[in-house]
Amino acid sequence: MTSEFSVRGVPASLKQDGWWLVGDSPEAEPNTTYMPHSQSGWTAHAGKIRPTLLALVILVALADWLFWTYAPGLSLPLFAGALFLAALWIRRPLRTPNGAALILVLTSLPAIEHFQALSLAFQLLGLICAVAWLHLPDGALFPAVPNAALRLLRALPLSGLQSLIASLRQQGPRKPTTSTLKHHMRNWAFPTGGALILVTLLLEANPVLEHQLADLFDFDLDLAALLRRALFWCGTALLIWPFLIEPAPLPSKSTATDQAPGRRKLTLGLNPGSVLRALLVFNLILMAQSAMDLSILFVGAELPKGMTLASYAHRGAYPLLATAMLAGAFALAARPYLNNHSSLKPLMMLWLGQNALLGLTSLLRLDLYVESFGLTYLRTYAMIWIGLVVAGLLLTAWQILKARSNPWLLQRCAALGLGTLYLCSFVNFASLIAHQNLSMTSKHAPDWPYLCSLGPLAASGIKEAQLAKPYPTVPQDFTSCWQIAQDQRNWREWGFRTWWVTSYAGNDLDNTSAADKAP
Repeated sequence: MTSEFSVRGVPASLKQDGWWLVGDSPEAEPNTTYMPHSQSGWTAHAGKIRPTLLALVILVALADWLFWTYAPGLSLPLFAGALFLAALWIRRPLRTPNGAALILVLTSLPAIEHFQALSLAFQLLGLICAVAWLHLPDGALFPAVPNAALRLLRALPLSGLQSLIASLRQQGPRKPTTSTLKHHMRNWAFPTGGALILVTLLLEANPVLEHQLADLFDFDLDLAALLRRALFWCGTALLIWPFLIEPAPLPSKSTATDQAPGRRKLTLGLNPGSVLRALLVFNLILMAQSAMDLSILFVGAELPKGMTLASYAHRGAYPLLATAMLAGAFALAARPYLNNHSSLKPLMMLWLGQNALLGLTSLLRLDLYVESFGLTYLRTYAMIWIGLVVAGLLLTAWQILKARSNPWLLQRCAALGLGTLYLCSFVNFASLIAHQNLSMTSKHAPDWPYLCSLGPLAASGIKEAQLAKPYPTVPQDFTSCWQIAQDQRNWREWGFRTWWVTSYAGNDLDNTSAADKAP
């Protein structure tokens, strides 16, 4: 063991500057405290934040180029792909994002087919899930994605601003030192002065360059437009930033549980006895309702005086749908008590079966009403929703028979709903409604004002109806309702559905009279 050699009376500055004198000793290490700690901390932090800020600036510029003054279309999935690639590039270490990329591609297809509120929702959902999957550790599977997506969703958009400000306020040099300023001034003084002299001489010798430079600085400044664009940049940056950083974890559920150890479960006043009596009463009521519906719809029982079959169908369709939905909620609440009595499970299965039959009869009622008054968006959506409710009731019955948990049922109902919405995003309902209503011209005249409100996408349905018999003629006053602009649309606004309708129907709708068609 060696002892440290020291000489008394040596100034402290000389002691600090002479650390190299003991550099040959194996136990001595060079003194590294001459570097300011804040500078080294800033260097490490800057290495993490600089790629993120660079990606943020590039993405904001890309959003301005794709969306400013243009309607969303193909630009939306392109920007979502760029944002996903930026998040992948920032993540270290890099990984192969097969599952995340597949989610993004599948959810981008509706936006490529046609931009609408539903396709926008799927695009945002897919982007959030794909980027959240990137933030998970390597080897993470899809079941971990929903929680990660919730974490990312919590950061939109204000948490992103807080995170950005916190990142920029990390420890680092508040202002450059005097020596650093002198260093930069010494290095850039001669190049700057020489460049100014050279540009002046070139402008004097080249009038074309002088004219171009004058045009470059000759512009009208519209402060209102500049302010709107700056607000667009700021809003875009706030939405983009949370996708580029790892979101904070969700609060632990155990903490909330520990704070309320004696919390009671919500029973809604149910118990085995009340569930048994409720099922008996409810089933008897539904039996009477189902018997009356079947007798009117199939047997031809007489309706009350002054009521038509169409008004009967319209009056009961939506209330019966609400009844079926409440039946599913009651089945979930009563499920814990079904094993307390031998009659409860059969009564519950009868209750669910009757409500499924109730949903089918409401679907028949709605179909009768459509035959009388035509198809609309609301009636189309109601038919789809009734089908989902009936499928949910059948899933509930299967859950009870197989003793599955409520989360099992909720997951499959959610998957069924999302799958249905995903398929609906590819359906041109405007064309479907127009074709259906025009094919019923033998029963009543078409509602041309409503068909006009469907817009240009209904042109393909009208064209298909005109190819069949009888040929419906478009009144001259309504021909402009389905005309698609012939000028070339910007590629940013391109959508497959609009392109297909334009290619198939265009403005080639038949508005000639029946007399003109006669040979």
